[in-house]
Amino acid sequence: MKNNECFIKYIRFLYFLIFYFFPCIIFAQTDSTEIEISCSGCDSLYKCICPDNPVIFSGPEQLPQFPGGEEALMIFLRDNIQYPTECKEKRIQGRVIVKFIIDETGKIICPFIQRHLHPLMDIEALRIVKLMPDWRPASNNGIPSKMCSSLPITFKLDAKDLKKGRNPSSP
Repeated sequence: MKNNECFIKYIRFLYFLIFYFFPCIIFAQTDSTEIEISCSGCDSLYKCICPDNPVIFSGPEQLPQFPGGEEALMIFLRDNIQYPTECKEKRIQGRVIVKFIIDETGKIICPFIQRHLHPLMDIEALRIVKLMPDWRPASNNGIPSKMCSSLPITFKLDAKDLKKGRNPSSP
């Protein structure tokens, strides 16, 4: 009788592994684009404002805007990004995408890294987004409203930085 109980427990354990545990491991998301939200308040806010469904029927009439427009945003990024020294030395380049909410007053809240590149570059991208001035908020019928936004921040080295550290004997 005791052997039967052990056998049944063993079979249940195998079923658990085969039908629950292994599929979870196989289909687990390991992509770096996972959403990482640091507080429960932001989490619930994102669920309300940024539903998983890409079709939002009550989109704003006016999208949020950086003060001075897109050109001013590019100038702000160019003037304020501090390329991490370690990444410059290793010649790491690429894009970090920061997602955030622009509230009714234009303040940026709940920023997080949507697409990672390198930990130091991720930190710099978050620093830049937190440094930004208030935006003009989205609005419906002239009434300001919250809205999600994503900002790709590109880290690209100048040609002179790319040549630094090259082996002098290489072409």
